[in-house]
Amino acid sequence: MKPIKPEQIDALIPFLDKFEEAGFSAGDWKVEEGPFLSWFNFDEIAMKFIQVLYDNDWVTPQFDWGEWQESATRYIESREMVESADAVTIQKLLTTHVRADRFCEGHLGSMFENGHIVAILRRLKVIRDGVE
Repeated sequence: MKPIKPEQIDALIPFLDKFEEAGFSAGDWKVEEGPFLSWFNFDEIAMKFIQVLYDNDWVTPQFDWGEWQESATRYIESREMVESADAVTIQKLLTTHVRADRFCEGHLGSMFENGHIVAILRRLKVIRDGVE
């Protein structure tokens, strides 16, 4: 994996304030009658965030996220691990969450709900503040 550039971090930091706002929700579940007719509907800002992740190489095909899911789970369960993660580890987490959402509907939404995405962005802000 390539080193993370300051510009990549700068692309994500503006989302932190929006995601920390009182009442922020990344979206909601839509349910229709019938089998398999429910899905997580991301709101506009969450969709923009996902696009920015792709546009700035935070979601990388050069990483086997499936093999790393157990490690990702440890970061989800431990705020302290996120608070000491480096930028490449953050990239692995973001890749894992975005890719996992394709196979497990609502995964990324739950990462917003449980505060994990905000914790990741807070860590990136700390990393960026140290880069300047």
